[in-house]
Amino acid sequence: MLILGAILAGGVLAFLAPGAVLWMRPGLQPAFAATMFFVGSLVRPEQLRAFATAPLRVATGVIAQYTIMPLTAAAVSLLFEDPVLRAGIVLVGCLPGAMASNVMTVLLGGDLVLSVSLTTLATLLSPLVLATWLPVLADARVSLPVGPLVWNATWMVVVPVVAGIALRATRRRVPRHWEKTATAIASFAIVLIVLVVVAANREHLLTLGPRLAIGMVALNLAAYALAFAAATAMRWPPRQRRTLVIEVGMQNAGLGSVLALAHLEAGGAVPSAFYTGLCVVTAALALPFRQRLLREE
Repeated sequence: MLILGAILAGGVLAFLAPGAVLWMRPGLQPAFAATMFFVGSLVRPEQLRAFATAPLRVATGVIAQYTIMPLTAAAVSLLFEDPVLRAGIVLVGCLPGAMASNVMTVLLGGDLVLSVSLTTLATLLSPLVLATWLPVLADARVSLPVGPLVWNATWMVVVPVVAGIALRATRRRVPRHWEKTATAIASFAIVLIVLVVVAANREHLLTLGPRLAIGMVALNLAAYALAFAAATAMRWPPRQRRTLVIEVGMQNAGLGSVLALAHLEAGGAVPSAFYTGLCVVTAALALPFRQRLLREE
């Protein structure tokens, strides 16, 4: 889990020497848009065809994700008084799945095609979800610029992802090592985002660290449990059930960090930055039990 080590090491560096990191803040949005283009280019044509032939499971999975996470995040946000922090926690719940969920799905023997389909559809729908849930669930004391926030989510996420998918679909061949390169670039961008958020919120982390950690862990574990319950209620087979659990619990918190830095006070980005590393850690804790999970099938 190289990316996890980089996130932890970079977070410590940014906390101890914030001045060495904050100069990168203006480049976050273009860097994230470029990253999402590379993420889109990782979606193979055969994965799109698989979604087209069986869209119902993907649709119900995305509905489950965008019901479970926003409502659970809103409940967890009530543990805090700061309206900006509460809005930041709700924002975490309104995000699509992270690219790391696809990697973790492979490692834990899930359904990769379903995982990619869930991530892609949830990502494309994210501006609509943000526009719908944030005004309803966020603290009313915070004036949320929903229009600019949705626009940023559109040009930073939807447009580059669609462009990346289109490029991959129209190219019969891609350069050697393209997928490894694209994955490395996306991973680097996540580390960069965490560095800037930690550096910009050093004081918030000093005062809110323990309580926020408990709240984010509660959100993450509740997401896993509720996704498992939803997949069980829908009678999904073990591989697909495992895939939904990973997809719901692992959010694209890098996107949340960038949006919060642009549209909320700096403290609003702390939940997303914390969740970025947290969901990787909790999902990785299941790796020692991989063989047992596979025997369920």
